[in-house]
Amino acid sequence: MLITMISLNGSWQLARDPDNVGRAQRWYALENLPGAEAATVPGIIQQTFPACHGVFWYWREFEADPLPTADGRCLLRFWTVDYLADVWVNGIHVGGHEGGETPFTLDITNAVAPGATNRLAVRVLNPSHEPIDGIVLNETPHRNKYIPYRNGGSYDYGGITEPVELILAPAVQVEDIFVQPDWQTGAVRVRANLRNAAGTARSGRLHLAISPAAGGEAFIGRDLGVELPAGDTAVETELTVKGHHLWDLHDPYLYRLSARLWSGSDHAADECSVRFGFRDLRLADGYFRLNGRRIFVRSTHTGNHSPEGQILPPASAPDLLRRDLIYAKSSGFNMVRFISGMAHPYQLDLADEIGLLVYEESLAGWLLADSPKMAERFDFSLREMILRDRNHPSLAIWGLLNETDDGPVFRHAITALPLIRSLDPGRLVLLSSGRWDCQQAIGSASNPGAMTWEHVWGAEAPDAAPAPHSWKLGYPGGYFERVGDAHVYPGTPHTAETIRFLRTLGHDTRPVFLSEYGIGSVMNVLRELRMYEQKRTNPDAEDTVLMRSMAERFVADWTRFGMDGVYAFPEDMLRESQRLHARQRLLGFDAIRSNPQICGFNLTGMLDHGMTGEGLWTFWREWKPGIVDALSDGWAPVRWCLFVDPLHGYVGEPVTVEAVLANEDELAPGGYPVRLRIMGPAGVAWEEQATLRIVQPTPGKDGPLAVPVYRGQVTLSAPAGEYQFAAYIERGAAPAGGCLRFRLADRLPAHAISRPLAAWGPDERVRNWLASQGATMHDFPGSPAGQRQVILVGDLSAAGAEAATWQELARRVAAGSMAVFLAPAALRRGDDPTGWLPLQKKGRVYDFNDWLYHKECVAKAHPIFEGLAAPGIMDWDYYGPVISRTLFDGQDTPLEVMAAAFALGYSIPGGYASGWMVGAYRFGAGRFVFNSFKILENLGAHPAADRLLTNLVQYADRQVSAEPPAPLPADFAAQLAAIGYA
Repeated sequence: MLITMISLNGSWQLARDPDNVGRAQRWYALENLPGAEAATVPGIIQQTFPACHGVFWYWREFEADPLPTADGRCLLRFWTVDYLADVWVNGIHVGGHEGGETPFTLDITNAVAPGATNRLAVRVLNPSHEPIDGIVLNETPHRNKYIPYRNGGSYDYGGITEPVELILAPAVQVEDIFVQPDWQTGAVRVRANLRNAAGTARSGRLHLAISPAAGGEAFIGRDLGVELPAGDTAVETELTVKGHHLWDLHDPYLYRLSARLWSGSDHAADECSVRFGFRDLRLADGYFRLNGRRIFVRSTHTGNHSPEGQILPPASAPDLLRRDLIYAKSSGFNMVRFISGMAHPYQLDLADEIGLLVYEESLAGWLLADSPKMAERFDFSLREMILRDRNHPSLAIWGLLNETDDGPVFRHAITALPLIRSLDPGRLVLLSSGRWDCQQAIGSASNPGAMTWEHVWGAEAPDAAPAPHSWKLGYPGGYFERVGDAHVYPGTPHTAETIRFLRTLGHDTRPVFLSEYGIGSVMNVLRELRMYEQKRTNPDAEDTVLMRSMAERFVADWTRFGMDGVYAFPEDMLRESQRLHARQRLLGFDAIRSNPQICGFNLTGMLDHGMTGEGLWTFWREWKPGIVDALSDGWAPVRWCLFVDPLHGYVGEPVTVEAVLANEDELAPGGYPVRLRIMGPAGVAWEEQATLRIVQPTPGKDGPLAVPVYRGQVTLSAPAGEYQFAAYIERGAAPAGGCLRFRLADRLPAHAISRPLAAWGPDERVRNWLASQGATMHDFPGSPAGQRQVILVGDLSAAGAEAATWQELARRVAAGSMAVFLAPAALRRGDDPTGWLPLQKKGRVYDFNDWLYHKECVAKAHPIFEGLAAPGIMDWDYYGPVISRTLFDGQDTPLEVMAAAFALGYSIPGGYASGWMVGAYRFGAGRFVFNSFKILENLGAHPAADRLLTNLVQYADRQVSAEPPAPLPADFAAQLAAIGYA
């Protein structure tokens, strides 16, 4: 007699209990819950009651078959209830569970009525910031749930989020099996927990057998006589598989261990089976080794975020979370990190089958606040994760924390290693992703079988001083000095200094695990919204409402800024951002794969989870344009990493070219002939031969993961245009990559600027450059005031300016002059960054935090972009350091907007931001032109900066004439007062 399982999934009733009175008023005994709505299980509360949190009651009726034997048991299994559950059957409290991502089973034999209709009620507490029964969201394992929601985080979801099963079982069961296979010997240690719920002792027989998981005869079997007192009995034994087959990335061979237990005079039987594999992942000399072979870890992380159901795919697309793993495997990843939240069981089954390593963390691993129950909740969350998932061969790493500062939670996590080893001695454990604790004397990892935190990466050492506990000036976001488990989130566009940082990370320490880095796109909220509509999800769901809000605000601003002529439709800009993002991924791959000290890379992020654009594929699991090719290139075991500095330079001036070959121990020692070329508009512009040398490594050591091949300076006196730096191995190897675009421009012709200019604030370097272009400079306000003129305003923030000077500027503009501001800092008036902006509604000038989540700058077809790459998104390779973080926002819309920026899926409440970057306002007979691009900082060094300034001056020049000044408006004094100049 084997177990019978009856699914209780499907339609339930769900009711709110906002005043938390249901328990006192015995709602569990009611035939109908007050205010109940239909709800689906598995599901989340918020699918029925959007944006609601607190106490809720689930209710349904079920039929229970007769028990299999006179002393059989009726069990109720919940695979997950988030967060706190209490359960009643027919008005009898049968138990509960705290913890939002692991299963629990309740014995309801004494409460259920076999052969009759039974009433099941479940009280669920979905915590919020207000204490309920002493429980507060941030003090529970919750990952990064936020109220109110902020893009980049998780919604505060809750409910019965995994299946519910009714189980009819014999009184004696195989309650759990833990399999510990030895990858070197084929030995399989088996620990089985046998549960006798009959109330009296019994004798029994346990049969264990190992067979191929795909089917076939058992390799080995064993019978054990067992004595079964009431309660739980642990049985341990060992079997050996001769000629065992390893589980590996490209050959994920699985075995099945079956356990059948007979007991009692009626020979009632119970059976349980688990799949397992022979596999070992550990760290040696700072590098990952799988089954004794070094591998470069190619990982990405997921929060399992899905439309509508948050961690559950919608009914209209039930395969989304399976698709994530298939996409990852097919695009070159060998590991997936489930960041601060466990995988669904079926995802681990799939990873076992397709050969994909898993790095798993629990909900307690991120942003858990200290509280009297912190240690208990952390340990319980960790313990239940391990107990649920420890048989999966794909699951190779237990992770404890993510981005956690030194403090009570971190200090407690350090002490958790004995607990982990008591539950699972055979897996790699990582302490804290990013090592924000900075405690370099504490190691980052514990290898299988180890009972200590080992110093494996970076500057970790028993006597190491703490890293500076701050993000030092000049370091990318998330990175702390010399840590070995590193997060690096540089600003975008990446500077040459950023690339050098990534290429030299760990150069003076042990190897480094780059456990987070990435560059996303903006989120295509328009297509995502249309997918919500197409899939007919709840239009009032929280994520649908947010997506609609971002889309509507974006379209409104697109029209407000006059962008309709840039692309056929606004969504085309978002698609272009996704396409360009593939290029930025390759830039990161070049920098990382060329660094032999990086032992593995976890790419941020797998998908556009968190309602952001950070992913390789979209929220609805569509590949972003070009990303498959980028990943195939970036993860190739042998690939070229090419560099050109600058990526946009001048004809006839030197550029530095460099070629490095990434090699994951694929190539045999020896010399490989290499040919290097630069191709341009006229064909081959430069050619060089080199030799790639792969050196035989020292016995017991590995060779470098990256080998320099060539570095030199090249000066090309060739036509301006697009060039390609290419590398090719002529024999013996087939690397991916091998081509990098860059651009060369002609210097501007002499006398590109011929009109006299008035200058207020530009420094000597800027004045000299303008003079070299033929400009005649006069100081403002001392310049002649008797004609319309172009007035260039530089950075006045250091010297400041008097109100009288600003009044004079306004007077000349009102009379027909053009004032062109080259730096937003000129507008600062005391502590007000826009105090001198000549507008009544001054809004703000703010620095946008461009990194993983960033804006896209969009240029119009306008005279100021003549001869530059426009219209469209301003490509980072082309404009580079000229692109600014600074935006104008909150002012009345300019008369002309020449360039604007849009951020969709940005990590702020509401997820959307925008602003204009170059715009012109009419003032009297003239105009003020405001610019936020970094023209002054890059003048003379970057073609885009030089051309932009020239074009701005020429544009302004065309707006003025040699005519006498126009008369001042009659209400000029009132206008000065209105803009704050009086």
